[in-house]
Amino acid sequence: MHADHGSHTVRPRTTEPVGIAELAQRAGDVHVDGLADGVNVTGATLRAQSCAPGDLFAAMPGRSRHGAEFVEQALDAGAVAVLTDEAGLAIVRAVGRAAHLPVLVHPDPRSVLGALSSRVYGDPSSSLTLIGVTGTSGKTTTSYLAEAALRATGASVGIVGTTGSRLDGEPIPSELTTPEAPDLQRLLAVMLERGADAVVMEVSSHALSLGRVDGCRFAVGAFTNLSQDHLDYHKTMGEYFTAKARLFAADSGVRAERAVVCVDDEWGSRMAAVAADSGRRVVTVSTGTGGTGGWRVLATAPSGQGSQRVRAVDPTGAEHDLLVPLPGAYNVANALLAVAAVAEAGVDVDRAIDGLAQVSVPGRVEKIERGQDFLAVVDYAHKPAAVNAVLATLAAQSSGRIGVVLGAGGDRDTEKRPLMGEAAARGADLVIVTDDNPRNEEPAAIRAAVIAGADRTPGGERRAIDVREIGDRRAAITAAVEWAEPGDVVLVAGKGHETGQEIAGVTHPFDDRLVLADALAARTTSSEPLHVLIADSGADVADAKRLLREMVAVAAESGAGSQHRGTGDEPVRRTWAVFGELPDPECLDDNARAVAHDGLGRQAVRVAVDKIIAVGQTRIVRALHQGAVMEGSWGDEAAFVATPADAVEHMRTEPGYAPGPGDVAVVAGPDDLATTLLEYWQNRAGLQVRIVDL
Repeated sequence: MHADHGSHTVRPRTTEPVGIAELAQRAGDVHVDGLADGVNVTGATLRAQSCAPGDLFAAMPGRSRHGAEFVEQALDAGAVAVLTDEAGLAIVRAVGRAAHLPVLVHPDPRSVLGALSSRVYGDPSSSLTLIGVTGTSGKTTTSYLAEAALRATGASVGIVGTTGSRLDGEPIPSELTTPEAPDLQRLLAVMLERGADAVVMEVSSHALSLGRVDGCRFAVGAFTNLSQDHLDYHKTMGEYFTAKARLFAADSGVRAERAVVCVDDEWGSRMAAVAADSGRRVVTVSTGTGGTGGWRVLATAPSGQGSQRVRAVDPTGAEHDLLVPLPGAYNVANALLAVAAVAEAGVDVDRAIDGLAQVSVPGRVEKIERGQDFLAVVDYAHKPAAVNAVLATLAAQSSGRIGVVLGAGGDRDTEKRPLMGEAAARGADLVIVTDDNPRNEEPAAIRAAVIAGADRTPGGERRAIDVREIGDRRAAITAAVEWAEPGDVVLVAGKGHETGQEIAGVTHPFDDRLVLADALAARTTSSEPLHVLIADSGADVADAKRLLREMVAVAAESGAGSQHRGTGDEPVRRTWAVFGELPDPECLDDNARAVAHDGLGRQAVRVAVDKIIAVGQTRIVRALHQGAVMEGSWGDEAAFVATPADAVEHMRTEPGYAPGPGDVAVVAGPDDLATTLLEYWQNRAGLQVRIVDL
């Protein structure tokens, strides 16, 4: 399997060539311009830079530029044909080398792109059991639960959604919650080629509106719920509902063969009616008292560690016991919806239910534990209803106070911002309003809208007694951790599994889970110093290796590092090595020095240093970094930066790269390296530093 040119998207090893005439016939209202005889297509893409030999380049009209303007780049990469509109055809024909290129012309090319992409990749969904999950909240959790249920029956299962794409647990590169039509069909073809029996896919309203899932044949469509979101795009709740209904409506080209709908709210009941009008089988799910769903809950009970025991009945009247490993009534709904969906796919229900027990969903009520005496969780809740639900769940679990850190995304639905603040004020004692993903908006204006919602919450409905504004998300999380007392709850909401923060067009590394973990670790070990071993001025590679051995002894005494980490709730203490280029007393050539520094990097890995930072701009320092990477096959555990100031910035901004109390660090290199690091640790990071006497 090979990757796209210019991307990380994988392709199937083989595809059957498809002639231009057959594609034109599949699309319907298409005419072919140019010389199409003998031209066969073996792939499709919307991005010129991602074209590969044999591809159909889909040149769509855009807001500011037309995709056809990039036809030369597509031709350079191997494109053999173009799909576009009349305006795009004129642009293509203005390029001399494209004068006779076959062009499929359609007045709305996006409307046929899914069907054409499906045909190019052999209609992969027709050979898979494809389950689509749509709704406002719960899509990711329901997808994870359905995946686990299917795998418990022995099936090979793919998943496509917010947290990425994978097959049987192995990641497959993809983009967006639901990729663009050519990428999605290619991804399904890859999964089928690798042996997938079924695929569970999150289906967003954008994907349904923009035709990204066109060409897919859904065996089952599942609907979770509907609440306010994406009104920047859909404008009204009615439009939003209609977009979701494409998975079930009679006049939709992607209507699922069977529908499973949660009817716990009015929108669910309306969706069930839409699905019933299509003439396809509809199964309903309800979780409330007196529910009338085909699948319905009879009883629930807590089962420790955030799990729940659920007694449910299916449409035949048979009763089933479920262990749902997630807290909250909404997760009961997600689990029952998942079970109902896989049951409609034809699997053994009891075996499927057995698969639910061990499910863990990244960034969904995800506990972060660093030995603290209160509950700290990260959740993806970024809509008012989701914030309400997760706060209610946490309140039911704890008798202590609740603090929440949240914001709202920029360039998105502005109407929900005050509703986010109102939901937080109703459900938490402490509300810290911070930046989420401001994108291209002024962060302070977004925060002000959220705070306005919190402030307007009526006194009789308001739990919050402390509302704060802290724009820096890391500082906001730290403040919440410092506020917490034994038995309290700290919730960091909005970003969940995300590993970046979008600010002014730039995505900065940021993972709520890692930042929260760092804040917890700093709190639980705040009375301990950071132990630092510093090489003498002029120290060489041999001296640095001796220093590593000294560090091992210090780490053993303090319990720092992976070799001395326990399995209980004690704080996590790590070991660090920060190395620059070291002098060579033997006057070796650069090749020999590179080998020596490579050996130093490898030695650091062998003594189980947790984090290594190589500082410098020479190939000597690069060799040190590569030695560490090659010895440990690590990746982000070994960093390479240019200057001591860059090392400080890396520690300040990169999740998981902040040394804390109780850690042990060794520093060797140019004199300014130790000076810069000590100034940062002592004066800016606020750490107590103990210089170890050697």
